[in-house]
Amino acid sequence: MRKFLILLVVGIFILGCSEKTSYVKVVDPSISKDISVEKISERVNETSGLKELQVMGENSSNKYVKLRYRVVWFDKDGFEIKAIGDRWMELPAYKNANFTIHIVAPNKQATDYRLFINQ
Repeated sequence: MRKFLILLVVGIFILGCSEKTSYVKVVDPSISKDISVEKISERVNETSGLKELQVMGENSSNKYVKLRYRVVWFDKDGFEIKAIGDRWMELPAYKNANFTIHIVAPNKQATDYRLFINQ
């Protein structure tokens, strides 16, 4: 019984220390109070085998904002994967409205991402 408890504690410690490298971040402080990320969904497409990312957000301001976003993909070893989609893309965020960003990984080796949003 004692060995089981030790293994359980060690397992919980290891799981607690594992860091999630994927994230979404609003990097422009001038819009961070009005632009919020509400939901992040991930899946692997059954047909293509590529990871898909869907980010739902909200513009709570009373003005139209032209957002820009950029995603950087990483393989399982943490190395950056260069892709055509590395550049900043534009996205309209209408006043007091929701917006959605949908992104597909450049290849099957892409496991983690970092999505940056600015104006």
